Amino acid sequence: MSLVPITISTTTIALPVTIGVTGPMLQSLTQALGVPRDVLAADDQIEHAWHNLPRLLDRIPTEHRSETLVRMCVAVATGLFDSAINYAWNAAVIELRQKVRRFGLAVVPQVTGRPFDDGTLLELKDADLLQLCLKLNLISEEGFFLLDQCRDIRNNFSAAHPTMGALDETEFLAFLNRCAKHALSNERNPRGVDIQGLIAAIKGSRFTAPQLDAWVERLLQTFDAQRELLIGTLHGIYCDPSSGEEAMTCSPFCPRL
Repeated sequence: MSLVPITISTTTIALPVTIGVTGPMLQSLTQALGVPRDVLAADDQIEHAWHNLPRLLDRIPTEHRSETLVRMCVAVATGLFDSAINYAWNAAVIELRQKVRRFGLAVVPQVTGRPFDDGTLLELKDADLLQLCLKLNLISEEGFFLLDQCRDIRNNFSAAHPTMGALDETEFLAFLNRCAKHALSNERNPRGVDIQGLIAAIKGSRFTAPQLDAWVERLLQTFDAQRELLIGTLHGIYCDPSSGEEAMTCSPFCPRL
């Protein structure tokens, strides 16, 4: 019986071999300072993380591979996993902010009921940013749960704050996997609909066919909760006796959504 060959998928990213350089350097460094070598990650831990890093990086689209991820790789190469998870988390937060911007900063207040602009976005604590992304349907409930755990790990085990302990290479790889899967490689990005703009457009004048197609496309690109809210709003306008003839033409939306 002939055996069927197994094809093993390979990554498109090839990182340089570093352990032959960093290993002796770390040994000399700790020796020069008079501290034990084991205060840093062991050579085999660094090699394990470095060997598995390309597979995780390959999941991240090229446009999301920023300077922050380069710094993360340098930290991994020297066994500084506490710094590496901080860089990975910063990259995830930057992308989540970009998702909110792509959703539409002007639309966020219509969903949250609170004033919101780019300054507010930058001032959000990480926990509040995750809550906002969940509310806007930019991350799933699973993604929120796992990223919130990453946030907690980053706050207690990264170089950003005094740590409770040290993470090993396996824990770092799991951390990066979550950030990559639920933030950096997640292309899920619905766009918010300007509710006030839609209502003003409906009540202002009769839609042309291109205008109708444009608004339908915007409605299709948003998330289910906002779409259901808008359909209810459109139905209310249509049923309101005080609505003018132009507003009554909103009915074509319903069968197309």
